[in-house]
Amino acid sequence: MGGKRRHGSARFVALAAAWTATAVVAAAEYAHWRASRQLFGPRREARAGDTDAVVVLGYPAAADGRTRALQRWRCRIGARSLPPDRDGFLIFSGGAVHGPWVEATVMADYTRTHLGVPPERVRTETSAETTWQNIEFTVPALERADRIMIASDPMHAARARRYLWAQRPDLAARLVPAADYRPLERWWLKIPTAAHESAAISRRRAGAAAIPLLRRLGLISETAAASMAAEDRDD
Repeated sequence: MGGKRRHGSARFVALAAAWTATAVVAAAEYAHWRASRQLFGPRREARAGDTDAVVVLGYPAAADGRTRALQRWRCRIGARSLPPDRDGFLIFSGGAVHGPWVEATVMADYTRTHLGVPPERVRTETSAETTWQNIEFTVPALERADRIMIASDPMHAARARRYLWAQRPDLAARLVPAADYRPLERWWLKIPTAAHESAAISRRRAGAAAIPLLRRLGLISETAAASMAAEDRDD
């Protein structure tokens, strides 16, 4: 009798764990799918003679300079987003933020070597240290682009699109979807990236709600309020 109870308990635990894991994966998938459909300009079909610019957001390399899984995923998203039959380029953005390896250089080399993107279609921006700077420092390269895409995991790309709307609405109006979301692609990476971006969204919303009240109560200065508002840009 006791053996049956233990077997039943073990089965219940296994089923609960399986359902929990499925729910976590499904929640991450939905969050990334939803983000992949947000913050674009007016719908615009590609036309002959258009130039496409794909901004690929950087991520730190491994200690020995090899690419990490998240870097390779972003590179693949960027490469498949660049139409082979139209004028355009990839621009990788990211400096040596967490070590000696320049994120943009490592990712550009991987894309040329392993994904077959011609060198003449690859550019780099090697100074950015945050997502806000990824956008800020690639703006000069985007000025002449007719269509702009941002390549990263979908939730991160959505945040970068929001930054472009904040910095240059005229360029943001040219935003079109990248080929970023594919069901269950790299689902094991979607879970931590969804958690990270969801936490950032929660912090931003909480800060946006708290700042006006704190200012009215005289508990923070204008400088402190501006600093709190800028914290969203530091990632």
